[in-house]
Amino acid sequence: MKKQLVYLLVILLSLPALAQKKDSLRSIYIERFPDHFFIWPIAKTRTSTFEIRNRPGGNEKLTYRPNNSVGMGFGMYVFEIGFELVFAVPIDEKKKSLYGESKANDLQLNVLGKNWGVDLFTQTYRGFYREDAKRGVPADMPFPQRPDIRIGNTGINGIYAFNKSKFSLRSSYNFSERQLRSSGSFLLSGTLNFFDLKADSAVYGSFYEAIFGAKGNFSEITSTTLSVALGYSYNLILGKRFFINSSFSVGPAQHWISYQGVNGKTDNQTLNTFADFRVGIGYNSRRFFAGTSFVQQSRNIRFEDIVFTSSSATVKLLVGYRFKERGFLKWRVGDLPQLIFNK
Repeated sequence: MKKQLVYLLVILLSLPALAQKKDSLRSIYIERFPDHFFIWPIAKTRTSTFEIRNRPGGNEKLTYRPNNSVGMGFGMYVFEIGFELVFAVPIDEKKKSLYGESKANDLQLNVLGKNWGVDLFTQTYRGFYREDAKRGVPADMPFPQRPDIRIGNTGINGIYAFNKSKFSLRSSYNFSERQLRSSGSFLLSGTLNFFDLKADSAVYGSFYEAIFGAKGNFSEITSTTLSVALGYSYNLILGKRFFINSSFSVGPAQHWISYQGVNGKTDNQTLNTFADFRVGIGYNSRRFFAGTSFVQQSRNIRFEDIVFTSSSATVKLLVGYRFKERGFLKWRVGDLPQLIFNK
């Protein structure tokens, strides 16, 4: 018993040293900026699309896209919180005549910790145009348009990086840290997603029933998706300041679906896939940073003779600078309770 107590005491006394060793190792690979705030102009586009295939691996595909605009605005990292404010840029009339007009509401919140990240989002899009993979549209002719199609997409995505001592998610996507040496990490991702689509009539119409089948010619679909995915992310550092990040996770997804077809409303459950893909490229020095990133998440659902895929994607371009904190800018979110209750 005494031996066990001695071993336990040695382990407890070793924990601070191990933590300090990990922090020391992290400082070799990752640089933090705890006494700076950042500001950056930004160009951003976020969209939600869906695809219909005739079968798994089939060569017939219809893609429905909204005609949404690029957003311009600015972002800031202050009080250890990052946020962005983006305003839509009007679409020119020629583009509207070719692709139709879409209305979009899109709210998103991203939180990144040392080795984890959470995305909360809700999207509503109305008005889509259709692309046929095998039957193109002549130049300067409008694409087939469906102003009646509306989709809603709400969910939460989580990502966890196991190697927090040598790898930084934040360095490539919100620049609150800087990766000093190349390193990677295995990832664990998950999502809970609620998706719904409604149209005034069948989505792909009678012309395509010979290709995709009459039973799957739906006018309404709702799905709830719960998924877990494993993956890997790597930060490649070039010349100390340039970086390339690539992350990919894929795993099983449980879908609870309901769709309105020619035979009425049908409820179903299916096990399929969820995928999370991210790429970041840029420049990150102690004061100046710039980069572009692409994030896409997709969910596959199979029913009747078709495969339905809903995807959300974000493309972002930014340029920023870090300033030394002064005065109230040194406050932190964790300081708020003390500041409020001490008054």
